[in-house]
Amino acid sequence: MDEQRAERIRRRAYQLWEEGGAQQGKAEEYRGRAERQIAAEYDAEREASNIASDQASKRRLAGEPLQEGNVMPANELAHDKRRG
Repeated sequence: MDEQRAERIRRRAYQLWEEGGAQQGKAEEYRGRAERQIAAEYDAEREASNIASDQASKRRLAGEPLQEGNVMPANELAHDKRRG
């Protein structure tokens, strides 16, 4: 376990301990809860990072057409047919 993660767990366990009334003899319980919470946060951060990188490939550069090829959206195609 890296030092940053261990520190986050330690701080979270202390926070949970204080919020729980600072009861003696419950260190392992609070540490376990803290480990699960931090693990969930790391998973969520990793998931968000993956989503962001997936979306980055979909970005359009300025000046690029909105669609590829000569494809006309259905609503514009219908409007075009009505015109003439």
